[in-house]
Amino acid sequence: MAASQLVGRTGTVTMSIPGGELLGEIELPLAGGTERFLARAAAPIGLDAPVLVIAEHSGRVVDVEPWVPVPGTANRTM
Repeated sequence: MAASQLVGRTGTVTMSIPGGELLGEIELPLAGGTERFLARAAAPIGLDAPVLVIAEHSGRVVDVEPWVPVPGTANRTM
């Protein structure tokens, strides 16, 4: 999957994201399965928190921000 197709997708934090340039990990539902990506965020984000991908970088690194799912759509992706 091209990295540019990741922006706008939602996923779940699988390894806490410390914030700043430090990396954590997220899992995104893709192509009928899931894939994990290294992730960074401006502020810390805890384990199992829902996130939105806002940018992508080389090396399977994405920038994310906290996401609040709309009720009834928690398992939907863009």
